[in-house]
Amino acid sequence: MFSSFSKRLPILGLLLGLGLIAPVWALEEDSRQPIYIEADEVEFNEADSTSVYVGNVQVEQGSMRLLADHVTVYHREDRQPRLIIALGQPASYKQLLDDDQGEVQAFAKRMEYDADKDELVLIGEGLLIQGEDRLTGERILYDRANARFRAGGAGRVKITITPDES
Repeated sequence: MFSSFSKRLPILGLLLGLGLIAPVWALEEDSRQPIYIEADEVEFNEADSTSVYVGNVQVEQGSMRLLADHVTVYHREDRQPRLIIALGQPASYKQLLDDDQGEVQAFAKRMEYDADKDELVLIGEGLLIQGEDRLTGERILYDRANARFRAGGAGRVKITITPDES
């Protein structure tokens, strides 16, 4: 059951639209679109290779939209992101998927993407939605490299899988 669900729910789409990694299920053309960022405040710190966006943060690239109260990006020496952290009440993400598969949406109080590990973590009231399929949990970890997810933490994990209409 879980392997079927992980194939159908492209959690990978989350934060892929930031153009930081090659999108697998997100709209292919999104990664070639310009990135637009709006925030009440922004701070770039070259000394510690970070950029911080605070207050009503909106990140858009093609069909991708990330809304958060606070986004921090930790950069490598080549200025590419190493770690992205989005905070909100909740932070929200949505993006269209290739092949008319609809839209993926995610919500959590904290979203972390580790580019080196190729892992995405939703922390605090995590919710992933694609079509009628849903996954909720206090902590949801998605290992992109191995196409596996793990959900748990306080409370129970809840999964809703809607049968395909074939």
